[in-house]
Amino acid sequence: MMFNKSTGTPKFTDFPCLTPHETPSVVPLPGLIYKIALERGVADRILSYYKSSDRYGTHFLLTETTVYDKESGNISPDSIKSLEKFGQRFSQGDATNALYLCLIPENEDISVGCVSKIVGVLTEERTVTVSFKALARSAIKTPLLNSGNSIWTSDISVCDDTAAIASMRDEQKQRAVTEFFGLFQQLDDAIVSFKRKYKKSCRRGSSQHLLLLSPLSNTLFFQLDKSQFTKAWATISALIDELKSHSNEQPPSSTVTQISNLMDLTVAVLPTTSKQKIEFLKNLLMPDRIQLFRRVVEQFQQIFETLYSSTEYVQRYFSEASNLEKSRLIANQLKSLRFFIEDVKAQSRLLPVSDQFKKHKTNRSAVRASSRGDEEDNENDNSEDAGDDDEDDEDEIEKLRNFIRNMSKYGVHEDGIRMLKKDFKRFKRTNPQSAEYQVLRSYFDVICDIPFGSYSDRQALDLEKARRKLDEDHYGLQVVKKRLMEYLCVRELNTKFDGDRKIQGKAPILLLVGPPGVGKTSIAKSIAEMLKLKFQRVSLGGVHNEAEIRGHRRTYVGAMCGLIINALRKSGSMNPLILLDEIDKVLSTTGSGSGYGNKINGDPGAALLEVLDPEQNCTFMDHYIGFPVDLSQVLFFCTANDIEGISKPLLDRMEVIEIPGYTPEEKFHIGTKFLLPKQIRLNGLSTQNKTLSLTRQAWDSLIQEYTRESGVRNLERRLASIVRGKIVEYIEEGRNEPTHETVSRRDLFKYLGFPLHPIATELLSDIRMANKEGVVNGLSYNSDGTGSVLVFEAIRTGTVEDSKGPIIKATGNLGSVLQESINIARSLVKSILQRRLIIDPTSDTVKNFLTSEYHLHVPMGAVSKDGPSAGTAITLALISLALGKPVDPLLCMTGEITLRGKILPVGGIKEKLLGAQTYGMKRVLIPIANRSDVVQTVTNDISAFIEDDGLHLELQMVKTKLGISITYINDIFDVIQYVWPDLLLNTRFTTAGNGNACISKM
Repeated sequence: MMFNKSTGTPKFTDFPCLTPHETPSVVPLPGLIYKIALERGVADRILSYYKSSDRYGTHFLLTETTVYDKESGNISPDSIKSLEKFGQRFSQGDATNALYLCLIPENEDISVGCVSKIVGVLTEERTVTVSFKALARSAIKTPLLNSGNSIWTSDISVCDDTAAIASMRDEQKQRAVTEFFGLFQQLDDAIVSFKRKYKKSCRRGSSQHLLLLSPLSNTLFFQLDKSQFTKAWATISALIDELKSHSNEQPPSSTVTQISNLMDLTVAVLPTTSKQKIEFLKNLLMPDRIQLFRRVVEQFQQIFETLYSSTEYVQRYFSEASNLEKSRLIANQLKSLRFFIEDVKAQSRLLPVSDQFKKHKTNRSAVRASSRGDEEDNENDNSEDAGDDDEDDEDEIEKLRNFIRNMSKYGVHEDGIRMLKKDFKRFKRTNPQSAEYQVLRSYFDVICDIPFGSYSDRQALDLEKARRKLDEDHYGLQVVKKRLMEYLCVRELNTKFDGDRKIQGKAPILLLVGPPGVGKTSIAKSIAEMLKLKFQRVSLGGVHNEAEIRGHRRTYVGAMCGLIINALRKSGSMNPLILLDEIDKVLSTTGSGSGYGNKINGDPGAALLEVLDPEQNCTFMDHYIGFPVDLSQVLFFCTANDIEGISKPLLDRMEVIEIPGYTPEEKFHIGTKFLLPKQIRLNGLSTQNKTLSLTRQAWDSLIQEYTRESGVRNLERRLASIVRGKIVEYIEEGRNEPTHETVSRRDLFKYLGFPLHPIATELLSDIRMANKEGVVNGLSYNSDGTGSVLVFEAIRTGTVEDSKGPIIKATGNLGSVLQESINIARSLVKSILQRRLIIDPTSDTVKNFLTSEYHLHVPMGAVSKDGPSAGTAITLALISLALGKPVDPLLCMTGEITLRGKILPVGGIKEKLLGAQTYGMKRVLIPIANRSDVVQTVTNDISAFIEDDGLHLELQMVKTKLGISITYINDIFDVIQYVWPDLLLNTRFTTAGNGNACISKM
């Protein structure tokens, strides 16, 4: 060691020293930043040494050092004085509070090191990356062997390059500068020439292919062509070029100081051995360092010359050899390579798994070229450098070992603990080159991704604030909000049992059923945000394989876990909100999507039975995972458009909440409060201080004429078209001033074109030369969740003999249930006329009806129609045809008919009422048993309707909101009396109980 030759070697007592055993290949050289990844415990032990002092306890780099390790010792007052003294001498500016220590490379001779400054600390789950900026060489007076990654103290002597360079003569300085520039140029030329030759040998038709067969050339190219080396070498070259251009403008001492820094950078970046770097670290005097740098350059050049000469010899022999000799040479090369590979495999089998990982582990120390005198590398910049995660790979085997060790703390099922321990033992004994090793590695990667024991905090909620949040995000949906508030109140009541999650109760499993575009998916997102739960959406549309839910068994190639476990992995929590979207679209053998292919692949609908059963999902079994996983704390939301496609057992496991379509009034409020402001914001109109609104007439036209849906998706698209049209006008006219414009009903044609085809108006309009009798309006519930008016047209087409009629021919793509309703209506009307229940002035009415042939048609034949709710309308159409009396075209009705004339309740009342309003109906006949549906259509507070005393207050509300008069009906005779009040019924057959049916007319 050459420190004894120096005159500028200040001494410091009790200076902190560290030998990082985690990175034995790192040799710190002044002027560079080293990032060293340490285990959490090792890093805490090192940093706690400083945190124990009041002087450094509040240092910003030590804020995340949470563990205080007493074994690390307390920093002494002498050490604090030495750190302050070093900072005052070797660091410019206010550096008295900086964290310094002497980094000593792991070597047989640990009497030399480099004083470094801690400039960054990046804390992760199991590792801590500490960034050190090397400042000055130092000699250790009392080295300590086997320090065990702990800080120890020693008296040190620090090399002051500034004083040493100042003592050099001017001719020595000039000679050092000239010699360094020449040596670096030789080194750069040799590297560039080698890389050019190597790349040229890779081309087809090249005569230098033999260069690729040399292990030396491949090793050199691998080291010199790395992106890290290329960037660092380009940085050094740029610094040298800049120094050359300004060397005459600055003092020689400053130039030599920068030369010293550049030599350290060059030696650190070059792929030299640790021994060469340590020798370079020991050299203090500038002339000696130049000589050693010359030897490094000469050794590199010698390596290239040896490589070229050996390749030239082989090339000369190869060109003169016969084809047989060439073949033998190549075969021998392949044989040697095969032997080498097999030997490496054999050695890897003998090593423990942990040693194999250490050998293949990427070096976690990153070196950054930086000038020692560059004062821009302050604490904040270096902290950002420490955040770079290049080559910062975690030790996966150690992470897995810690997980296996702490499985019981994470709440893993006891079956899983037993199975994982067994698999881990097999994993440790498996050769990394085997296929089974990769299968086990992938399996353990999935297991470690499952957030066992990780739960989102269940904080106390302000229920009123939560209610307000739901109302702000979604208009209407009161049934969903009411059920959710019940869940929140129950959860709030059980917060005192916060320590035991099982006592808190299982999360509800809700199924939201409704037409598209009513907000089923978006309200689930709002609920997750309000509850501060992680949100994951799982789309079930088109899922046809059970393995997509439960996962594949590990015996298959490419096996993976199911959608549910994947959702847990992505959320990072065991109690997220998982939305199972479009659950009615699952191709299930027990639902509507049965088929032979589904039976082969299993039943995904049946696989959901365990997931959505609160009593079973605490032990959900994924085929890939292989042991039970607790899903009881997951809040499941499901959405569907139609429950007909869901199997009965699956439907029984969920709490069904039906979300009806929006009324035009609700759509108006949603459009004004949510959709229009959203489109103004998304299209950038708000950034120009421009606002837009629609008149009420424009809203009504947009809702009823341009869109026909239960939801608001098409309405939002139409609003977006209007906003974009306005933006085009602003751009073309060049108007930049803040404006507010109103879109009228007449303006809609300019932005949206023609409205939808007015088929409703055409169906209900009068037709020339057509009989008015036999035409009755019914109501239907469509598959898209909307309601509409269904027109039934009946005409007399001929006669039959012997009173065997009437014969009714039905068209219009009618289903079997609707055909049965036609037969029931025919029999009922035939019975009414034969029994003379209607007093008709014409005596031939019965005979004409029984001897006639009729044709019943339902328009829009391309649309399939089925269901029993049209029975009342069909019966009235036949009576109208038999009596020759027309029915009011603004009247519509719904209800299932029986052979006795009883009218039974039907579904979809709200949608049908909305459809009646859309089609311009004024009066609607509803079965008396559907009164509760009418009440729920107009209000969510049903307390005022429990004891109504026959007032039927809901009828006035429907009249006000929808503009429709509703009349309750109990049987077909109530319908006849309402439609034709002047028609007399035979009072002999009037039954008790019909008097309270047709009593409410608005």
